[in-house]
Amino acid sequence: MQIRIREKITGLLMFYFVVALVGIGSTLFVSWRLEGSAAAINDAGSERMRSYHIAFLLAKQVQQPSEALRHEIESKVAEFEQVLLGLEHGDPQRPLSLPKDPDVQAQMSNLRIAWQTSIQPRIKSILDSRDTSEQQRLLDAYRPAVEGFVSGINDLVIMVEKSNARATALLRMFQIGLVILAITGTVLLISLFSKMIIRPITSLQEGLQRMGKADFDVRLSVNNQDELGALAKGFNRMADQLQDMYVTLEHRVEEKTRSVEAKNRELAARDREMAISQERNLLAQELHDSIAQSLAYLNLQVQLLQEDLQQGKTALALQGLAQIREGVQESYDDVRELLVHFRTRIGDTDLSTAIRSALEKFEGQTGIRTTFSLRGTDPDLSPENVLQVMHILQESLSNVRKHAHASRVDVELVNDGKCRISVRDNGTGFDAASDAGDTHVGLRIMRERAHRIAANFVLESQPGQGTWIRLSLPPNEMESSS
Repeated sequence: MQIRIREKITGLLMFYFVVALVGIGSTLFVSWRLEGSAAAINDAGSERMRSYHIAFLLAKQVQQPSEALRHEIESKVAEFEQVLLGLEHGDPQRPLSLPKDPDVQAQMSNLRIAWQTSIQPRIKSILDSRDTSEQQRLLDAYRPAVEGFVSGINDLVIMVEKSNARATALLRMFQIGLVILAITGTVLLISLFSKMIIRPITSLQEGLQRMGKADFDVRLSVNNQDELGALAKGFNRMADQLQDMYVTLEHRVEEKTRSVEAKNRELAARDREMAISQERNLLAQELHDSIAQSLAYLNLQVQLLQEDLQQGKTALALQGLAQIREGVQESYDDVRELLVHFRTRIGDTDLSTAIRSALEKFEGQTGIRTTFSLRGTDPDLSPENVLQVMHILQESLSNVRKHAHASRVDVELVNDGKCRISVRDNGTGFDAASDAGDTHVGLRIMRERAHRIAANFVLESQPGQGTWIRLSLPPNEMESSS
């Protein structure tokens, strides 16, 4: 059964993809579980604080009873129960989940039972009691119960942290496994591609070179039942035909020579040798002209095919194989016929020219109208300063294109002893006080570029009033550049 090269490569890549997908999915699952456990630790910690807060509020209620304080305590109790319920059952949306470890689940069940049978009834008894001394007695008994309950919460947190430590170790193992898989898979793919494709192609190329030197005894080994195997078989058939043709030509030359000698015995030996030599040369030239060009073409195609395979251009490689097969078939047909009868580089450009070029390109690409005005002479800046200024201008234009919804951009270059560049648009603008902080990547980059050339960068913008960017280079920068 013949398996095509495309099918082999696709199968190998799909297998590698499935293995990698399983590994990545495993790490994502463990990461999700870790995130859920971290949320559970946070909620458990908040339950400890709520327990103490409820105890504090109960003490205040015993000392100075009030309905408002009673409602606050009941609200805190309800909030405690809701968080406790979330801890026990989890919440996939956050995500929030306790580890599936039996000890963790048992501890969570013990906490829920302790709350329902001990802590919550004690709180209710304190709130419902009307006798101050009785309330104080119940409160005194409640405090050690709360301490024990909080200790149980601490135990739960410790269990979850230990479970997280184990999950983290498992996650590291998955990650190390993925790294090993990447390295091993790459080495394996290179080895397989070399065995399946590179070696047969190299063998074919060597065979063509030997055949080009008139060594028609060369034969290729057929190790694969695919396109390359078929190509090797075709090469061997062509070599057989060429060898047979040479043998036939030799026989014909000999026969012709004997015929000429028989008919022209009266001719001198020199004449007979010349006739035989001319006949041999004619036949050899005819053979050479018929297949030399085809062999040269096949040799070139094999080289291109090898380059495509080394560069991973599978589609081009398959096209090359088809062309080589056609060339082999063409050579085979020729032999049979013969028996009967081939980016931003500034260079030395000044600033104004660079700005005009950038604006022209921007207007052509976006359709946003641009204007440029120069006041004074063109500043004499160093190439590095010109490059940084142009980066800032291009970043400004990029922001206009992506965010401003503007129809016009005005750029002004002023050089009156101090170089100043102004970029202003009539777009939607934004609140510069709140939206232009260090979290805005484009503006931060422009500020960093301005700082790099010791320039002053100012941005002004208001919603609905467009954006105005001003860049000022200190005089010493211009002096140093000149």
